[in-house]
Amino acid sequence: MFSLVAPDTGTTRPAYGGKLRVYDVHIAKMVEITHLMCSTGRLSPGTTWSYSTGNGSINMGNFNISCQLANDLAGAYGLGNPEQTPIYFSAEEAGGDTSVVSVPILNITGGKINRWMNFTRNFKPTR
Repeated sequence: MFSLVAPDTGTTRPAYGGKLRVYDVHIAKMVEITHLMCSTGRLSPGTTWSYSTGNGSINMGNFNISCQLANDLAGAYGLGNPEQTPIYFSAEEAGGDTSVVSVPILNITGGKINRWMNFTRNFKPTR
């Protein structure tokens, strides 16, 4: 199981001054990391993400992202430049260290924005 814990409480506000919401960007980050971990052989057949905001005080639910889904989305949107992303590995995996990992980001631009927002609206947590 992976976790995304974000400081944000307003996930419906615009991200980066554009049309995408903070929520859309968080879902993208989960897909991007899942895709990277699957493509490097560190993860199979996928993972469940525990997503919370407000530094962990607001439970947004659990999201299942398979390697197949992450790969399909990476293919559909394309991958852009990598983004330096801090990832904390629990003691069971890597001694409880935080590593900064270069994670290729989904290319959610132009006409792909509305398509992504439609995907995130319909991508429901398993709670």
